[in-house]
Amino acid sequence: MAEEAIKRRDYETAARFYKYVSVHFGLQNNSEKLKAFTVKTGECYLKAAENLWSSNKPLESLLFLIKASNCFADGEDKQKARKCDLIIKSRYELIRKNGTIERCNEAYKLKRIGDYFINHDFEKAIECYEAAAEKAFNSGKLNLSGSIYGTLGECYMAVKRYGDAAERYARSAEIYNQCREYFEAAWRYCISGFHFILSGDPKKALDMAVKAELACEKDEINVLLNDLASVCRLLSEGRLNEALRRWRKIRNKFKKSYAEIVDSCFYLMTSR
Repeated sequence: MAEEAIKRRDYETAARFYKYVSVHFGLQNNSEKLKAFTVKTGECYLKAAENLWSSNKPLESLLFLIKASNCFADGEDKQKARKCDLIIKSRYELIRKNGTIERCNEAYKLKRIGDYFINHDFEKAIECYEAAAEKAFNSGKLNLSGSIYGTLGECYMAVKRYGDAAERYARSAEIYNQCREYFEAAWRYCISGFHFILSGDPKKALDMAVKAELACEKDEINVLLNDLASVCRLLSEGRLNEALRRWRKIRNKFKKSYAEIVDSCFYLMTSR
C-alpha cells in the first residue's frame, strides 16, 4: 500500500503505511528492518515536505521536514539526518524572515517546531515557544500556555539567563493558578523564586515563595513542595541557617538539575 501511494505521489500516505510496517518489525524485535523502514518513512516525509514547499505551504512543509529528521535519527541514518537538519535550519530562517512564524495562530504547530529546536538551537526553540505560549493564551488554551511557559523557563535556565527563566516560570505559575492547578502553580512559583535569587532579586523571590505557600495551602499540599516553598522564602529573607536545615532534609527527593539550582542559591547567598 505504501508503494502504491508512492506511485500516486501521495508521500504522506506512504509515510503512514511505512510507519505501520516499522512498528510491526519493532514488535518482532527485528531492529534491522525496523531501522530500514523508519528511514523509508523519513524519505516519504521528506518528499511530502518538498511538495508542500512547492505548493507554498512553508509551515506545513517544515513540520514534515521535522518528522523526516526524527525518522532518520531513529533509523540511525546520520548522513540523511544531517542533510535534513540543514534544510530545516535554512527553511526556518526563510519563513521567520517572511513573517510566517509571526502570522501562525496555531500554538501546537509552533510548539512542535520548538520541540525540534530544543535539541539543536536553544535560541530558535525559545523564539518558537515564546510565540506558541502567547498564542495559546490568547486563544484560551491556558493549560497549554502554562506548560509552554514552563518549558521556556527550562530553556532560559539551560542558557543561564536566570532573570528570563524566573519571569517565564512565574508566568506559568500564574496561569496554572488561574486554572486552579495549584500543585503545578506551587512548583513553578518555587522554581521561579530560586531563579529570582540567582538573578539578584530576592524581593521578587520572596513574592514567589509566598505565592507558592498559598497555593500549597489551597490544595492542602503538605509534603515536600510546601517545604521547598519554605526554603525559598527563608532564603529570600536571608535566614540561611534555617533554610539550609530544611533543605538538607528534602534535597535528595528532587532530581539533580533542580537540586543544583537550589544549591547555587545557597552558594550565592553565602558568598555575598
